Amino acid sequence: MNPMIITLLILFAVILGFISGKIPISMIGVLVMFALVVFQVLPPERAFGNVTNTSVLLFAAMFVIGKGIQKTTIITKAAKLVKKFKNKPKLLTFFTCIIAVLLSIVSNGTIALVIMLPILCGICDDIGLSRSKILYPFEVTAVSAAGAWFLGIGALNMSWSSVMMKLGAKAPVNINDFLIARIPFLVVIILYMTFIGTKLLPEKDNSKLAEKSPAYSQKAKEQQLSKGKNTIAILISALTIILMIMSSYLHVQSYVIAIAGAVLLVLTGVLSNKEALQALNLNIILLIAGMLGLADALQATGAGKMVGNAMAGVAKGIGNPYLMMGLFFLVAIVITNLIGGLAAVSILVPLWTLTCLRMGLDPRGAVLAASTASAFSFLTPIGGHSLPLIMDAGGYNLNDFLKCGLPLAAILCILGCFVTQFMYPL
Repeated sequence: MNPMIITLLILFAVILGFISGKIPISMIGVLVMFALVVFQVLPPERAFGNVTNTSVLLFAAMFVIGKGIQKTTIITKAAKLVKKFKNKPKLLTFFTCIIAVLLSIVSNGTIALVIMLPILCGICDDIGLSRSKILYPFEVTAVSAAGAWFLGIGALNMSWSSVMMKLGAKAPVNINDFLIARIPFLVVIILYMTFIGTKLLPEKDNSKLAEKSPAYSQKAKEQQLSKGKNTIAILISALTIILMIMSSYLHVQSYVIAIAGAVLLVLTGVLSNKEALQALNLNIILLIAGMLGLADALQATGAGKMVGNAMAGVAKGIGNPYLMMGLFFLVAIVITNLIGGLAAVSILVPLWTLTCLRMGLDPRGAVLAASTASAFSFLTPIGGHSLPLIMDAGGYNLNDFLKCGLPLAAILCILGCFVTQFMYPL
């Protein structure tokens, strides 16, 4: 059987597995890797190699960092500051989303989440607010803001402009255009999550979530750190986070910094070796490894390119420029949630550029559409590789993501018909 067909069947099976909620998420990841090898879609070293992928190593290290933060006085002090929001969940959601934007713009959505996840869980546990009402809004805003400017992962933006120019475009995209294009979407996302999204999300019992996700539980009785070790833990955690945010400027991979911070917490006695190992959430690590393998297979077999080519053909038959731009957004969002944002934008920028040039149109708006929409990877844990991190901690399943995320995606597609079209008309 064609590897592309096999990969699409595996993708369909994964979606069914998530919807059913009857298969442990760690098993989904393992079964995906196993299937990719058995059906010879990917070689073993590539299918299983994502267990040591830098993103997985980053997540694993941040589980340990989160455990260290959990033992300090940071969470209790932060909880005291937000206790006034206990009866104002909308205000708490709003400020949480603002924090997500600020952290993601200077780094990326994954780093923003791994920094804030233990803190948000601790605050929710302390003030009695369901984690499931906060974690998804934070993550949606975080991934949507990532790469909005030239900071952090946004350093790649001008490379898309360069690709466009090499293909024959007459004028480049300005470095600030990526941020200008993203701002209206971020405003809509924050308002949606504050006033609508939280109503569509489940309200899970934090005590049950803590049992499922011990790494983020604030209920477990632990030996309190001495004043000196508390200070050391805060300094190591803060320095690790700052250096991770600045990693692209220091030319050091963020996972290296995170691992160094985790090791220091053990060496300084903040965490015992046993505590550090217990902090590793194998359910999440194995799921992420499997999803990365599936995304790799979708890209390697040409499934994403096949969809992109088909939609580019459809675009040629659309006369209305607003509808065409809306189609660019819709296709980008669909592909992004199947193979991930970076893979999607890598495929779509040349496709949209060539489509526009063949039709005698300015491709800059289409390139901005591909770059912007490829950030909206909040519908599936396949495209949104950091979503599995909140599945255990927030008690979510795929249906929860879709129930809250699909209406937002529809709104963003409608908005996408106009924003970049106003900036650079087709």
